[in-house]
Amino acid sequence: MMWSLAMAAVLLSATACDPEDAAEKPPAGAGAGKYMSAYTTVTYDLSGGVSLKGTTEAAAYVEGEVSLDSCTKYGKGGTKDGKGIFTLPYREKSKIEGKTIHLQANVSPYQGPGTYEGNKPLAGVMGSEPGLFIDQEGYSVGFEGATSTLTVNADGSGSWKFTGMLPNSHALKPINGTITWTCAERER
Repeated sequence: MMWSLAMAAVLLSATACDPEDAAEKPPAGAGAGKYMSAYTTVTYDLSGGVSLKGTTEAAAYVEGEVSLDSCTKYGKGGTKDGKGIFTLPYREKSKIEGKTIHLQANVSPYQGPGTYEGNKPLAGVMGSEPGLFIDQEGYSVGFEGATSTLTVNADGSGSWKFTGMLPNSHALKPINGTITWTCAERER
């Protein structure tokens, strides 16, 4: 119950600072006119308590950054509280197979592109548990028994494979899956 309230608070606060909104504003120093903006194409393949397969777009965003204009910058990550950080593709309210999905996880401390094994390098977005929401039900790999392998490439693409992502509700079953993403740039 406590975790549910914390996750709900994070989601409500995240709405006010959704990186999708930030991506609409030009980066500092861009001046008037068009500019480049990086984005990701995210593919979900989930099974277990919830089965879900599909693709959506999300911001190439690193928590604490306003806007990223290149996939290389996204792959490099950023800095928050003096530590390296990488934010997995983030978008509120993506729809796949009629379900709302919201991925929220950071790698911290982030050492740059590479593979991160286990749950220890994962942190939630804005203080939440690392994981995702499907139709407002929270799932997290931050618990014992879950496995996680996350790979980030220098070009901003990557993948996250996990097993035993636990649901917030005891009435639901854990999920397993792979989330992959590619990064591209477009003019805004």
